[in-house]
Amino acid sequence: MRFLRAPEFPLADPLDGSRGDPAEPPRTPWRLLAWLASRNGGLAISALITSGLALGSLPVLPYFLTGAVDSGLRERDWGALAFWSGAMVIAGFLTAGLIVWSHRLTVYWRMDASYRTLQLATRKVNRLGDDLRRRLTTGEVVSVGATDINRISWAVDSLSPTAGCLVGLIAVGVLLFNTSVALGLTIFIGVFVVGLVTGPVLNKLQDRQEDYRERVGDITGRASDIVSGLRVLRGIGGEARFTASYRRDSEALREAGYKVAAPQAWLNALGEGTPAILLGVVIWIAARQVAAGDLTPGQMVAAFGYTSALLLPVHWLIGCTYRIIEGRVAAGKVCELLNTPEREAPAEVRPGPAAGAGLHDPESGLTVEGGELLAVASAESDLVARAFDRLGGYTESEARFGDVPVAGLDRDELHRRVLVADHDAYLFAGTLAAAIAARDGADRVEAAIEAASAADVVESLPNGLDSALDNQARTLSGGQRQRLRLARAIAAAPEALLLHEPTSAVDSHTEARIVDRLAEARAGLATAVATTSPLWLGRADRVAFVQGGKVIATGTHHELAAEHPDYRALVSREEA
Repeated sequence: MRFLRAPEFPLADPLDGSRGDPAEPPRTPWRLLAWLASRNGGLAISALITSGLALGSLPVLPYFLTGAVDSGLRERDWGALAFWSGAMVIAGFLTAGLIVWSHRLTVYWRMDASYRTLQLATRKVNRLGDDLRRRLTTGEVVSVGATDINRISWAVDSLSPTAGCLVGLIAVGVLLFNTSVALGLTIFIGVFVVGLVTGPVLNKLQDRQEDYRERVGDITGRASDIVSGLRVLRGIGGEARFTASYRRDSEALREAGYKVAAPQAWLNALGEGTPAILLGVVIWIAARQVAAGDLTPGQMVAAFGYTSALLLPVHWLIGCTYRIIEGRVAAGKVCELLNTPEREAPAEVRPGPAAGAGLHDPESGLTVEGGELLAVASAESDLVARAFDRLGGYTESEARFGDVPVAGLDRDELHRRVLVADHDAYLFAGTLAAAIAARDGADRVEAAIEAASAADVVESLPNGLDSALDNQARTLSGGQRQRLRLARAIAAAPEALLLHEPTSAVDSHTEARIVDRLAEARAGLATAVATTSPLWLGRADRVAFVQGGKVIATGTHHELAAEHPDYRALVSREEA
């Protein structure tokens, strides 16, 4: 059926202001829904018009029954009967075609809104960067992608049939008014009463949907914790307590779901029962008017058909209202994501320093000179990690790269030149080569694997560098994953590489090889390693000893061991 083919409506950039819309979307739920629905104006108008024509013409079909009964059957005029019957069949085919056309356009509209919501959420997550984990839980972010975007798209999808159902209700009311004022008033009064009853039910449904959605986010976050921390839980014997906590959250979610079901059941009852009640009232009034001679039998049959035709629009209208409420709740969660504060961009982006510049963090006193291998020793590794984050521009600070404030640098340039690599950094799914090459290190993969002493990892996989890894490479051991993370950091070849405990999960022989190979591979480039391993400390050009988050001494490993008892005790514990 080529005539039912939907036209192409390109999905524009959601933040493109070329259509006269604001560059940034609204940040309140109802306004965000309206914004998403109106961004592609041509598609929205087309879907609404075709839905109005399709569902508005559906209740009109019984009009042809009046002519068929009164002009055909009562008058025994077979020509008139054939005419009205044929007209009704043709009108039915046209209505069916309009419904298909409307559905196609509505699907385009729904996918357009889904795509735009996904783009908005993805861009926000990208702009938050490393701040994301500090400001939002895993459950909140996952629920937006897994649940809320879909519900928003279905809410937009429901706008089209909602408009069509309203047109259908008006059409039935007008036709019944044209047939009998009493019948028309019956329909309008009935719809008005249903609206009065439905309003409070919808408010209660929205409140309970919001509570249900909150608990969905909580339970999703709990499930994410299980996936990432199950091994640790088993190690400390915390499975039973965590299971009990998860069970309590699950029961609370179930109760919240039951509370949503009550108003939803009332809405379904209204959708099913209201048309039946109206049908009974209309038939009773119409029968009395036929008996009194005020209506013809054909008009009574048509009145029955008009009211019967309300069954589908009213049922759809109730269902669409429920979806729109769900979409409003989901839009509220997306707005929470979009409203998450971001670090302010520098008022003036300054050019980066010349190659070979050092990094300095005034808060801790830590300095990483260009071209040196620096070991940072501390019993409080989390404080060293914070200093690394300040040097890498992941938190607000007064850190400097050369003579340029880190906060004033273009973030892309900064992260290209300064890389902070954690020992538990995420490994993305894909081939092993792609996981190590990451940014632009495709031609440095093999050298990076050699420097990280990870050749045995590659050899253990069935297809070598072409072997597929799942998220976080869970089929590999902790030491193997750690070496792959180190290889990825080396392959990126930044000017300054800040490594946090890069060999904490490998044996001493492997660590010794890594220390020598990394020092050779990074010769002439700045490298800082947060560690208390004597292998790293003895190989480093300089060691910074950190206590309480402050550098209290610098020098070679032997100098610090001779002059500082606390440093000596720290290293001695490591050796023991």
